[in-house]
Amino acid sequence: MKRMLAIVVFAVIICMDNVTLAEFGNYEVHFLSVGQSDCILIKTDDKNYLIDTGAAYYTRRIMRYLDLNGVNKIDGIILTHYHDDHYDGIIKIAQSRKVCKVYLPGHENQVKNHISDKLNKMGIAVEYIKRNFEIRSHGFRLKAIGPIHEDKSTENNNSIVLQGKIDGLTYVFPGDCERAEEEDMLKTGELKKCDVLKVPHHGLNTSTTDKFLDKTKPRVAIITSDGAGTPDKRVENRLINSGAIVWRIDNQGNIVVRNGVLYCSKNYTCIELK
Repeated sequence: MKRMLAIVVFAVIICMDNVTLAEFGNYEVHFLSVGQSDCILIKTDDKNYLIDTGAAYYTRRIMRYLDLNGVNKIDGIILTHYHDDHYDGIIKIAQSRKVCKVYLPGHENQVKNHISDKLNKMGIAVEYIKRNFEIRSHGFRLKAIGPIHEDKSTENNNSIVLQGKIDGLTYVFPGDCERAEEEDMLKTGELKKCDVLKVPHHGLNTSTTDKFLDKTKPRVAIITSDGAGTPDKRVENRLINSGAIVWRIDNQGNIVVRNGVLYCSKNYTCIELK
């Protein structure tokens, strides 16, 4: 009996596609393996959302991932800020499938106007967002708690920072926010403890201060890194010392949270979070 059970468990693990991790259930958060860039897929029971669309180099990989996971319609795409490793795939993705709405940061930027014009010509609705923006569905609610101020010199500090709950787990998606924006959010008192933190700015030492970690206390920290220029070892050590489990997409591949369990595509490791 034990031997049969072991065989069944092994078969289930082998059947988990190491590229797609497809069809997990009603609530899924996918951190796509797109090097030192960001693309996060949120799947609910009947809706799909993207936070950022990755660098242009990874657009084909992203579209293939969406196809293999049955994502033919995207209800909303949220761009956190106007750096190409976060926005460059948006037009090709919008051309390849139905996109209902795109949410763009509201601060002034030439890239904003360029993307908005292209999307409008494609007939895609655009909404400009800032702090206190909310997006929600069944079992899913995210609120923008930053930026507090517009930073005319450092685009990273204009990142839309999303915080909220998905299927009972709490998340912080901070884009590329740096120390100044972290400090602004700490002063407001809105930043809360989280189960899963998308580590700011790919794990560079511009961000993820001790004070930020003292407040968020993440159980799991996910770094969107390429393993070459990122992450900074000092940041990784701060995360480990804070007690967080640190997963990096250059080491773990695609990372998925489903039904309270954290999965990765490279070695089939899973961690129960609930």
